[in-house]
Amino acid sequence: MKQIAAIGATGLAMAVSASAHAESAYIAQVNGKAGVTVSTSASQPAQLMPVANYAPRQTAYVPTPEATQSSRSNNIAQTLQIGSYNHVLQLQTGGNNYSHVGTIGGTDNDVSVLQGGRDYSNLNLINTQGLNIAVLQPPGSAPINMLIARLPNGSLLIKR
Repeated sequence: MKQIAAIGATGLAMAVSASAHAESAYIAQVNGKAGVTVSTSASQPAQLMPVANYAPRQTAYVPTPEATQSSRSNNIAQTLQIGSYNHVLQLQTGGNNYSHVGTIGGTDNDVSVLQGGRDYSNLNLINTQGLNIAVLQPPGSAPINMLIARLPNGSLLIKR
C-alpha cells in the first residue's frame, strides 16, 4: 500500500512538473520575428547640439573663515573639548585677539578667557577635574601660554 502511494505521488509530481513553464529572466527588447518596415517619408537630419570645449578649471585655495585674517578686528577664538561636562567661555573685545582653549580628557572644568584687545592666550587642560580658571587680559597685556595637567601619580603640573 505504501509503495502504491509513493508511486502515485511520484507520478503526480512528474505530471505537474512536466506542465510547468518558466519565463526568461531577461526582458526581450526586440522581437526577432518582426518584419523590417521601411518608411516612405524622407528622413529628417539629426539635429546637432553645440558642445562646449573642455577647459580644465583652475582651482585656488580659499581659506575657511577661521583661517582668514580680517583687516578690521582679527579676533579668533578656538576651543577643543574632549571629555565631559566642561564649560568654556571666550569673550573678546577690541582687535587683534587670539585665544585657544583645549580641554582633553577632563571633567567638570570651567574656563573663561576675557580679552580686551591686542592679546594672545593659549591654555590647555589635560586630565583635570573640577578646575575653575579665568584668564583676564586687559588691552595689550602679555601673552599667556599655559599647560595644566593632572599626572598619573595625582599631582598637578602647571607649565608656563
